[in-house]
Amino acid sequence: MGEAQLSWRAERIRRRVQSAGAVIGMTDLAALASAHRLKLLDLLGVEDAVVVATSPASVVYCSGYRSMGYDTDPGLVMAVVFNRQSWILVGPTADAWAATEIGAGRLRYYGYRTFFFAEENAENGLDEFRRFDCFDDAVQAAVSSTLDDKTAPVAVEVNGSDAGLSSLATIGSDKTQAAFRRARAIKDPVEIEILGQATRATEQALRIALADARVGVSELDLSSVISAEMIRAGLRPGFIVVTSGPRAAFGDAHASTRRLEAGDFIRFDIGGTLNGYWSDIATTAVVGEPSADQLAVDRAVAAGQRTALGLVRPGVTTEEIFNATIKAVRDAGLSSYRRHHVGHGLGLESHEFPTLGPSKPVPLEPGMIINVEPPYYRPGWGGLMYEATLLVTETGAQPLTTLAPELIRLSA
Repeated sequence: MGEAQLSWRAERIRRRVQSAGAVIGMTDLAALASAHRLKLLDLLGVEDAVVVATSPASVVYCSGYRSMGYDTDPGLVMAVVFNRQSWILVGPTADAWAATEIGAGRLRYYGYRTFFFAEENAENGLDEFRRFDCFDDAVQAAVSSTLDDKTAPVAVEVNGSDAGLSSLATIGSDKTQAAFRRARAIKDPVEIEILGQATRATEQALRIALADARVGVSELDLSSVISAEMIRAGLRPGFIVVTSGPRAAFGDAHASTRRLEAGDFIRFDIGGTLNGYWSDIATTAVVGEPSADQLAVDRAVAAGQRTALGLVRPGVTTEEIFNATIKAVRDAGLSSYRRHHVGHGLGLESHEFPTLGPSKPVPLEPGMIINVEPPYYRPGWGGLMYEATLLVTETGAQPLTTLAPELIRLSA
């Protein structure tokens, strides 16, 4: 390892020691989930309804628990079955006691799949624990157990892999899906604070990596710094896109061993989760002096980003933001610029409702968290992007990100 590389690593260690202990505090996820369940019931407008939440994000939303199985098992399904008085978590038997850590007090858990614990009793943190052969059987039993009145209406969030549960529903699917979309789109103050913390920590990780970026440093070096700093702050790294030179044209790609060269664009697109809630930020840097072509493209993309930022406020539709952003990029010099969207909602998913696209217009409302991003990709040349996160307020928008849509110039 060369002297310069050793010096770079020593400086990185020094900064880490100085920043030790900057871990974000935990949130009462059980209380947050309880409020979310009541919010969904209010939006459905059916007083005695039983609701079945099944998508991964909605299970976290309604329980506060996120299974590691969502990362390791593509076929994993879980559910939260609830009414105003009680709730039951349905999932793999192996998750039963891990789920008690959400701090919900006594937990009712209906498990499926074979797994063995040495001591299965209520004294170990579960108020009720039952085993079933399959997921559908467990959900049906949870619904029956939750029904105070056997004629009470049932709402089921149908989620692809569990479409068979739709036979339980007596409330229309459109009404149920709309309630879930709206509940999760309008964030409450605790969610907004979590998203703000996640965004600030992600920006800080990026800034530390930018201080290390120079000729000879690899994409993997920078990605490793970002990941480590996010973990140090209490986040769980999700996607760490650090692509340089021609690789910056890749839509989403893992960092490689490619080392930075003078004149490279470096495209950063970074996201991680805090208590299940995503950050999602992006910016672009150039190593040394940019070329005339790079500057021209940057001006056009930045013009689109500034236009989008200026339009985020209550009442403006997603379609209006999309059309104005595309027009701004084209008018600024990229006449053939095309995109399928220029932003999206952010929350328990990195891309969620609403999408800032060319159709299905949705008026923005206070409490929405919106990301805006008009990226540019040119294979063989490179790419760049800026992405910002904003809270829609009663009178406009409050940025959660602080990075401006400006090309960051690094010493060669």
